[in-house]
Amino acid sequence: MPRGIRKSFFDEPRACLAPMAGYSDAPFRLICAGLGADFAFTGLVSADGLARGMKKSAALLDRLEGEAPLGVQLFGANPETLARSAAIAGGSGASFVDLNFGCPVKKVVTKNGGAALMRDLVLMERIARAVVAEVGLPVTAKIRSGWSAGERNFLEAGAMLEGCGIAAITLHPRPRSQGFSGPAHWEDIARLRESLSIPVIANGDVKSAADYREITRVTGCASVMIGRGAIGNPFIFREIRAVAEGREPRGASNAERLDVLERHVKLQVAHFGERLGIREMRKFYRWYLKSFEGIKKYRGELTGVETCAEVLESLACIREELEKNGRSAPQKAS
Repeated sequence: MPRGIRKSFFDEPRACLAPMAGYSDAPFRLICAGLGADFAFTGLVSADGLARGMKKSAALLDRLEGEAPLGVQLFGANPETLARSAAIAGGSGASFVDLNFGCPVKKVVTKNGGAALMRDLVLMERIARAVVAEVGLPVTAKIRSGWSAGERNFLEAGAMLEGCGIAAITLHPRPRSQGFSGPAHWEDIARLRESLSIPVIANGDVKSAADYREITRVTGCASVMIGRGAIGNPFIFREIRAVAEGREPRGASNAERLDVLERHVKLQVAHFGERLGIREMRKFYRWYLKSFEGIKKYRGELTGVETCAEVLESLACIREELEKNGRSAPQKAS
């Protein structure tokens, strides 16, 4: 897939990795691409930090050979700064630029970024128009259903963004006040898709191939964004691809989970260096191993070690124990 993405790209059956701060880094994106993710997003990138040349922000644009097409997701509240940072993102090799109008995290919304912009559609419009005018790549946007249960303006926001030239919109169907808890209102996604002519990417509570079947049925969307359902379970993309192609999805065995976890560890260390790479991996262990009996014991061993060699040794011991107890067989697809 060349760097450039046609607008119609988002209107075909796709499954993508969501922009998750601290998780959607280059090693994990590469893992997901290898298992069927059609495209992915960076974690949230501060437009202010990127425009000011801060190394931490710029490092989020790093990518690895073999990754799927990548969208750089930007957050901020200043149209000119967002336009400058979008140009930097485009120059880094991004396939498209994504504008975050949905993050509910306090430190983002208190700076009038993320979901705070659902309460200021005038500013949201200025941002969208500035970025679309600045870059020659498709620009997408992620929104929520609204600020609160009583302020559900996703249809208004969607129509405005379409008018600004946004190529596709992802809707997380919860208001900001709901955070990530409680049910995702997939019917909101269906209503938005029916009201727009541009593609809508469905998002929210997709944690299995069965969820993928249901969200596409309910919403009518072709593309689906996977967030927490992919953490420690990148196999979900393989299962979704099988469903999309009319095949029976195949679950991952515990042995395969260990294979991918081992590869993930090595990629993290190669990309971030041993000390940071091992530290960053600690949040993934419980997700990869959650189906294993005795998870607390395994997780305790892994989080207590400091070097790549020690992690690999622990994984080898886990593998040996699984084989001895006959627990390496394939599991049913999720």
